[in-house]
Amino acid sequence: MKKIIVSTLFTLLIFASLSQDNNIEQGNWDPAIYRVGEIYPGYIVNMKGDTVEGFLKADTRCSIAGVGSSNQNQVTFYQNQSDKKPLAKYKPDEIKAYKIADKVYQSITYSGGLLKKPNFNLVVEDGAIRIYEWYSTVENYMSITRKKDESWQDYDKRCFETKIIIAKDPKEPMEHSSLGLGFAKKNACFDF
Repeated sequence: MKKIIVSTLFTLLIFASLSQDNNIEQGNWDPAIYRVGEIYPGYIVNMKGDTVEGFLKADTRCSIAGVGSSNQNQVTFYQNQSDKKPLAKYKPDEIKAYKIADKVYQSITYSGGLLKKPNFNLVVEDGAIRIYEWYSTVENYMSITRKKDESWQDYDKRCFETKIIIAKDPKEPMEHSSLGLGFAKKNACFDF
């Protein structure tokens, strides 16, 4: 009974924190802030946990229909901003995390589907339990155009599906939509 009460309270806290816009700036994809193809200062966190500063090339937030490179499946790292060739291209199983511009990504075992493989997910709230965003394109993505006077946020809502992912352990993330009264039984990593 104690676990159910604690689990319910935890669920309510998560819902309350998600309803506030206090840490969602990372999800701002306005081209005035973040331009695909540009090189921004940032860092990578290697598998030893060391932070290596450098410059990273901005990619799209997600692959179109799951095909091609994106921030979620690859990061291109440069030693200097003026370098023509990258020092390395990292996959989610080669580094723990990276930061580009105002966006921090962590490699977690979530890929948006049935396969459990590592991918980079955008960290939108840091803490003992992290909250991430995972993006995918909507059906007919290529035919959607931005309307006159439409904000970038409204345009994004029509183009991309955003899933909220919660994880205490990067190897055991879960979708926010699966939270409910029985989530403690489903996910031992949240066992208090």
